[in-house]
Amino acid sequence: MNALAPSLWSPPRTHGASHPARPALVWLAAADARGHLMRAHLVRAALDQHGVAVRVVTTSHAGRAFLASMGTPSQVLSTGYAVAFDGGQNIDRAATDACVLRYLLSGDHAARDLATLRSLSRGAALLVNDFHPLPLTMPRAMGVPVVHVYGTHLWEAIAHHFAGRIPERFDRVTSTLATALRDRAFGCIEHGLGDRDEQPVTARRFRLPSIVAAPARPAADVRASLGISSRQRLAAVYLNPHFRDPRLAADLERGLGRAGFRMHAVGEGLTARPGWRAHDASFNDVAAAADVLVSAPGMGALAAWSHFGTPLLALRTDQPEQTANLRYLLTAQATPHAVLDAATATPEVIEHALTRLAYTLRGPRPDPVRAAKAVHARWAETFCSLLSSHALHVT
Repeated sequence: MNALAPSLWSPPRTHGASHPARPALVWLAAADARGHLMRAHLVRAALDQHGVAVRVVTTSHAGRAFLASMGTPSQVLSTGYAVAFDGGQNIDRAATDACVLRYLLSGDHAARDLATLRSLSRGAALLVNDFHPLPLTMPRAMGVPVVHVYGTHLWEAIAHHFAGRIPERFDRVTSTLATALRDRAFGCIEHGLGDRDEQPVTARRFRLPSIVAAPARPAADVRASLGISSRQRLAAVYLNPHFRDPRLAADLERGLGRAGFRMHAVGEGLTARPGWRAHDASFNDVAAAADVLVSAPGMGALAAWSHFGTPLLALRTDQPEQTANLRYLLTAQATPHAVLDAATATPEVIEHALTRLAYTLRGPRPDPVRAAKAVHARWAETFCSLLSSHALHVT
């Protein structure tokens, strides 16, 4: 384990004598894509306003670099656990199964990571798991109460990971076992979209809207900084690191150009292409100001679509959580959206979808800052409630 930099673990700030410092959190954010990391970054900032310190731990050096680009320090737990994808963001189930089994059963990576998590959590009130198999399978070995954070559809994908590959009765058994493991934790936060995302389920189980970064600049300022006039169309394109196929990037570039869009593109796996960048801490400023958001249908993209009112062009791949997200998206009567198969989308198909989106806009958009900050407040209040519950639990 690398030595911790002092900035990774400083005591929570005190806000006057009447507001004593609260306990601290360790947030374990898997770096499979970047949604877990962004959530840790945003909640860390929201809780800082309540005097709560958050130490972020992740599972890859690339994930650590992403967090650093956002201004959040972190430490890499180990790289022993990962979900495997091909260059088109299609899950490799056999490689993922082998990796998870090797990680949990070898007794090497898992044992070292357990010791590291126990050390990092010393003095913390809670360990937040977003989302890693070790705290799920061994919550009581962490040395600190565990709170699981997961998307509604991510949990469905975890609980039914073997669906279609084993008999249905065995799938029900594995789902029941996964749920029993999850429910041993001190608390759970399920996040998503739609009517279910409202009140707490119990005192320590919550449903929340998915969190998204609030834009820091007005749309006019963002467009001006990119050299885009009010008469030009702007596309905000985000492809997570599992997208490495240059064909898709080239087709998006041509399709957007044919439809009259200027492109602001972020993709860690495509930085060899002109105009693409690995990171952009202000990407949501662009997403809120854009005429269309182009991305895989991860929860971060859907949250931006929902809270900002930016039309979404969703790129479908074989990713179980996102497949379930699409089922919600296709039934939503909200901001315009279109879904394309990333493997077969040609420039002509992309152009047609973008042109159709441009003609289905529905009135004024919501205030993106107000919408995002309201969600930030909900997340901060929820963790403060869990910390208060923990304090009562240990008294």
